[in-house]
Amino acid sequence: MNKLTASATRIPPAAFNQVAYKGERIRIERRGGDAVYLISAEDLARLEELEDRYWAEEGKAALARFEASKARAISWGETKAKARRR
Repeated sequence: MNKLTASATRIPPAAFNQVAYKGERIRIERRGGDAVYLISAEDLARLEELEDRYWAEEGKAALARFEASKARAISWGETKAKARRR
């Protein structure tokens, strides 16, 4: 993730404080459409946790589909050897 200091942005201090200290969310529009949202570090942590849970569930589901398919797993060594032969 890229980082900027608050002083390097053009975010008004009042808006920054609303997000950082009150947990509010601010939508920043560009040419009439949504472009960026400012959210608190706490909200970002929640979103990342939800994303981690989502991908963990997706991984479990993919593994279950693979196991149910009775397909043969290909090892990394086999994959590398096959790639070298090409």
